[in-house]
Amino acid sequence: MCIILQTSTQVASYLIIFMTEKPKVIVIDDEPTNLDVLCEFLELNDVNVVARGNNGFEAVQLFERHNPDITLLDVAMPNYDGYFGLRGILTLSKNAKVVMITALGNSKMREELLEFGAEEVLNKPFELNGVIEIIGEIMDKENIIANR
Repeated sequence: MCIILQTSTQVASYLIIFMTEKPKVIVIDDEPTNLDVLCEFLELNDVNVVARGNNGFEAVQLFERHNPDITLLDVAMPNYDGYFGLRGILTLSKNAKVVMITALGNSKMREELLEFGAEEVLNKPFELNGVIEIIGEIMDKENIIANR
């Protein structure tokens, strides 16, 4: 259960206050700077980053090991891309909540990823507060923590 408070009427920025446990998230991105910034921001906003990875293969391994509430997964990565990771994660758990992140985003790719089973698709660059908002919406919609 979470509460989303709108903090500004001009900018859609949200503060999420998680009422019970912090959501468990894994973050996968091949760019170390992107990975570090996103993970640090999530931790500062009461999101428990339980693992980080650099490719789709690691995403599947980390998902299986940590069973996160949500996986944040970059699409374009060398060797094993986000499609590989998404496919593998959904094979392990058809109800997995995976948010895909891409700099290559177009409407066709977005539709493909959503049809394939992604919960949401974020286009780079994105507002960091938007990630927190999406995590809060998924947690609230699915009531994930309460059913753990």
